[in-house]
Amino acid sequence: MTSATEMAHETALPKVLIADDHHLILDALKQMMKTHFNILAVDNSEAFIDAVERFRPDVAILDVSMPGGDGFSAARKVLQRQPSLPIMFLSMYADSRYVDQAAQLGAKAYLSKRLPAQELISAIQAVLEGEALLSPVPADTPAGPGELTVRQREVLRLIAQGCSAKDIANQLNISVRTAEFHRSAIMERLGMHSTAQMTRYAIEHQLD
Repeated sequence: MTSATEMAHETALPKVLIADDHHLILDALKQMMKTHFNILAVDNSEAFIDAVERFRPDVAILDVSMPGGDGFSAARKVLQRQPSLPIMFLSMYADSRYVDQAAQLGAKAYLSKRLPAQELISAIQAVLEGEALLSPVPADTPAGPGELTVRQREVLRLIAQGCSAKDIANQLNISVRTAEFHRSAIMERLGMHSTAQMTRYAIEHQLD
């Protein structure tokens, strides 16, 4: 039975709606994030759209592939009704076309399910603070070297110039936490493990 103290604590937390068709993932996410957020989890697109109206989340997270309609369609319907709601995608699909589609849609982030737990929490907190981890790009603009997003290419260029996370944050007008998140996302996307590897890659692709 939930105590009054627990209920008060839950009410004070930011409300996060998560949609995924795998209950194991939903259970893991709820367990992982329950001390940081007030979580509501649903397993299909129709329930997601309904929950946005009923739960009134501060941020909504969903997968690209969803029963009852794809995640992009569900997000589009939600944003037509609540355009200010921050939308984030959490998916196994790393295809840059999906990332660009999310950006075109107006999503604030497109995250990999392989992301470490703390980085996922940090990304959600950054979005709740008004930051965007995606940069909108024209539909006909290619993702470019390594299938990186526009913002990721900007960050990679600055990394190659020797900029610290704080320097990058100042130049791009983002938080240090968001700069660090982009760095991790670049390493994940390119399969790299060091600044030296990223710098060499940036030079080879003339991003410096």
